[in-house]
Amino acid sequence: MTKAKNIREFQKANPTASFDGIAVACGVNKHYVYQVLHNAKKKAVKAVKPVVSEGQSILREEIKRLNEDLDGWRELYLSAHQALGQLEQDVIGYRAVISYLQGQLDGITV
Repeated sequence: MTKAKNIREFQKANPTASFDGIAVACGVNKHYVYQVLHNAKKKAVKAVKPVVSEGQSILREEIKRLNEDLDGWRELYLSAHQALGQLEQDVIGYRAVISYLQGQLDGITV
């Protein structure tokens, strides 16, 4: 068993023992006893969950809804942008066909 574990076990068994008494019983110096018990106390403290009021809850829900709306608008924008790019390519293609047909028409004499 480690020294730190010995200290914690002894302190559990003898909760009223002083740092000096624990140090003598475990064969370590009192500063080490203080350090081990202090670290154990820090680990034992649990994080307190913040209390959320009804107003904060409503605001969080609204923020979530607005973010979801933004995601929807972003997807719509990207699909519209992609469709616009395709239309621009179609226009370029149609202009090439019109230019070709115009050249064929100009070359034909009636």
